Amino acid sequence: MGWNALKGKSVLILGLIIDAQKPILHDALLHPSVHSRNVLATTHISYHPRSLCVSQRCETDLALPSLSPQHYLFHLLTKEGQDGLESSLGTCLRGEASASDKLDKGGERGREVVIELFMFYITWEFALQNGHGEFQGLDERMLLLYTVLGLIAAASAALFNVSNAPALHKAYIIQLSPLTEPGSSKRSTEHLNQFHKRASSLTYSVRHEFLNSDVFLGLSIQVSGDAPEEEVLTQLQDITGVISVSSIYNVSVPVQTGTPRPQSSSLSYAEPLLPVAASGSGNLVSSLEMGSVDKAHQLGIKGKGIKIGVVDTGVDYRHPALGGGFGPGHKIAGGYSFVLDNGTLKNGPDPLATCYGGGHGTHVSGILGMDSVPGGFDIVGVAPEASIFMYRVFDCSGHAGSDTIIAAMSKAYDDGVDLVSMSLGIGPASFSGALDPLAAVTRMLTDHGIAVIVAQANDANGSMVTPELYTEEWPSTEPTAISVGAISNTHFPLVYSATDSLGATIQYASVYPLDFPNGTDVYIVKDGCNSNAWTDALAKIKNVNETVIAFAVTGSCQATSAGSWNSAVVAPVHIMALNPDTSNPYLSEYDTPSQGFFGATQFINLNAPDGSTLKKNFATAGGYLKYKLFFNSQNFTSVAQNSGGMMDYYSSFGPTWHDYDLKPQISAPGGHVLSTWPLGPLGGYAILSGTSMATPYLAGCYALVKSQFPSASVSEIRARLQVSANPVPWIFDKSILSATVQQGAGLVNVYDAIFADSKVSPGQLKVSDLNKTTYGVVNITIENTSANSKTYSLTHQGAGYMEYYIPSNAKNQEPVYGTANFSTPSVTVAAQSSTTVQFSIVPPQGVVPSNLPVFGGFIKIGDNDGKSFSVPYVGPPYSLYNAPYLLIQNASSGTQLPEVYAYNADQSDLSYDTGLLEINTTNGYGASIPTLQWTRAFRVDVLPANTNITANYYGFDPSVKYDYKPSKSSPQESIFGFPSFGSTMNTTGFVWPGGSSPFSSDDTVMTSNGSKYSVGKGDYRWFASVLREGGSDGVQEDYDTWLGPIMRFVG
Repeated sequence: MGWNALKGKSVLILGLIIDAQKPILHDALLHPSVHSRNVLATTHISYHPRSLCVSQRCETDLALPSLSPQHYLFHLLTKEGQDGLESSLGTCLRGEASASDKLDKGGERGREVVIELFMFYITWEFALQNGHGEFQGLDERMLLLYTVLGLIAAASAALFNVSNAPALHKAYIIQLSPLTEPGSSKRSTEHLNQFHKRASSLTYSVRHEFLNSDVFLGLSIQVSGDAPEEEVLTQLQDITGVISVSSIYNVSVPVQTGTPRPQSSSLSYAEPLLPVAASGSGNLVSSLEMGSVDKAHQLGIKGKGIKIGVVDTGVDYRHPALGGGFGPGHKIAGGYSFVLDNGTLKNGPDPLATCYGGGHGTHVSGILGMDSVPGGFDIVGVAPEASIFMYRVFDCSGHAGSDTIIAAMSKAYDDGVDLVSMSLGIGPASFSGALDPLAAVTRMLTDHGIAVIVAQANDANGSMVTPELYTEEWPSTEPTAISVGAISNTHFPLVYSATDSLGATIQYASVYPLDFPNGTDVYIVKDGCNSNAWTDALAKIKNVNETVIAFAVTGSCQATSAGSWNSAVVAPVHIMALNPDTSNPYLSEYDTPSQGFFGATQFINLNAPDGSTLKKNFATAGGYLKYKLFFNSQNFTSVAQNSGGMMDYYSSFGPTWHDYDLKPQISAPGGHVLSTWPLGPLGGYAILSGTSMATPYLAGCYALVKSQFPSASVSEIRARLQVSANPVPWIFDKSILSATVQQGAGLVNVYDAIFADSKVSPGQLKVSDLNKTTYGVVNITIENTSANSKTYSLTHQGAGYMEYYIPSNAKNQEPVYGTANFSTPSVTVAAQSSTTVQFSIVPPQGVVPSNLPVFGGFIKIGDNDGKSFSVPYVGPPYSLYNAPYLLIQNASSGTQLPEVYAYNADQSDLSYDTGLLEINTTNGYGASIPTLQWTRAFRVDVLPANTNITANYYGFDPSVKYDYKPSKSSPQESIFGFPSFGSTMNTTGFVWPGGSSPFSSDDTVMTSNGSKYSVGKGDYRWFASVLREGGSDGVQEDYDTWLGPIMRFVG
């Protein structure tokens, strides 16, 4: 059987996926807001069951721990086997089992097929490109890519409806209409009473009630019983007064360096023990200096009078640096708890969390407002005089329902907070998250003057060659939310010194120093991630209490991956990670997990030079029992970091999918931040990294500005912070600025945001089509709030250019810039006046739209007093309306695309249609119709072969005449006013690039009401139409279109 026959061999993959992954997909597929259930139900996937292994090159280049959303789809589909996914990529698909064999196997085989499709996709993704991605002639194997992308296009509409956080089974958020009972108050429970009466046929428990119609009116429920979920959804949606029914998602605390291990997350100490902090000459205020917070503090600006709501894990307010108490008059002035330590939902007024697994909220609270106290480290928070209201939604294991987050935001509104800080993410950016209740609540709070400040996410790779675009998580992508990226601290806060047997000084990073003036033994484990190695080591060590066990950090064994000693009789007391010698600036930094990360085991970290010295001197001295380290210094210093002041490796990239809104909007220090931690023997303080740390920092800055401009709106304060921020260079090439989709406006500068005597708005720009013929026209308003006339200069500075599809090993940021055309290089604005400047931004030349590139930069405004402002911009460097949406390729370049094919009687070979093709529909036939851009509507119709419709592209020579055999059926539909029998697909909402591979083994089509009928014998053509961005639905000129060759159905 040849390749031509095999490449069209089709499997109805949906049934396999549902059978194999029902616990994961069931809720998503039945979710009421899914647009394309019909598409999913008819999607076929063509793939080649020949051995086709993933090359080592692709495995290396893709950096699987942080996948693009398309890759992540398959990562999600194989959630039950995530741990084995990477190893699966090294396997091959073998054999030529028939489609029916594969369908019969179901279950595990379905999961295997998904993994194999994933393998094929990433194997061939890079083969699409040459240089900057120009399409080469595609051979037949490349059709495989497009059929896989077809699956992604269909499935993503369902699976990315809100997030990749797993939906709780039969748990729902019900939004009720406030008009159900006219005359009822905003906080009346009558709406809920009416719902309960009307839902009496269902058995359910109430999780939360949402009683404030200003924010969200409704409730969340957990349905029990054996009724199928689809039946339950239908019942709920049909209840009078129900506006929407949405799934509840199981949200996890963001993973950042130092999240406590599961076995230690419940560690809690009833006795409020604060270990005595060390003293030293280190720079503990470096993170405050980075954002000019120290300068604001020197003027007494510390956030007094501002209420900051925090939605998090709770807080150990017993901590002296957090005020040592709770309630009015205390630093932690209010809040609420919605969950117990074990995850049980229980409402209560006390947000205390003493478990280390709940330390995230304590750390966040310290960044916001901790004080310097005796016995603690001499460091303060960004807004130490603000009042913090903590809303505990996460339990000690770091889980929360999305409905609980909504309940917390609603309570924050009731408590009158000025802003809400949320260091959390639900999953890959949503395409229809605007329909989710959490998005609605975010918008409502913003509309009422309450800023919602959200972490961008920690899903970037920290590499210069892997794809990074669109790695943000929702809800940071909600347009009204202020999304925050993370910048590395200029200094690692706490580094201590030891001396070894040979007199060498060894520096190590740790929150607290070790205290062994008489020395400890050192034992080096061969593999820090091998449980047998730890068991052997612990069996050989004579005195574990006075031995530091060292292990090397490698590409396959990270510092936080160690700890495989559970099978040993005893656990180590002190472990030491030795960093590798690397050119990657991120990997050369010190790092320490949170206190309690390894339970009661204390962790210290050595950089590469000191690690090399230790290993050399260890060998020279004769090894274990002959080499010692003397920990006789309790003084710390702070060490400058190679990545200091630049975007940290994990900080996710924007922009928002399809809309190109700038995310993050601004960045703040988030890497290696010293702050408070729940009290305990190793607790009190911790050094953590993440956008989770940058978010409260930015929230604190917002509070400082708000305290000085109490009547300013959310958008006004955001713009102040953005235009006064300082753009930062790209760490891998400091001659260029980091892409705006990585840094937003840059590093926050709160002092300048407060004291600027000019206002520039908006705080960010999106560069795209103004209309169908005009691109890149934007406006900036400059307001002179000073007492004197000012002249402002206008200049442009480019930032890193990026592509979604990048060639293997190419840099993911390049110095490819647009330009700005100003009608005048400067403008003069009178005192207490404003002016609006219109100008155009011209994109760089030679870009390839099919690579989905993104460009950006800054509009620089400088006044004659030497003060400067910058406005970041982002956008596609091409006209979205005028770009090609269909991939058209002539047969002379390889395989003709789009392409129509049909099987012969025994399915041993395929025939291709370049003009007229006779098709026995029962043998099977299909097409490959690749698309190149996002779209909001993609449709494939079956038309009479003698149609008079015109198209942008033809899959045949229109000048060749044929004798048509008309269908005995009459067209029941129309497309652009021309007769159509119906469609084989009709997708609206958000449609991925990739296209469709319609396949059929009968002659049925679908009408607009969802019914199917058989068209019978005759001559037909497929007509594909893709709506251009900015186009109007139903207007033919606004679509990219293709009319296919004749398909003559003969049986």
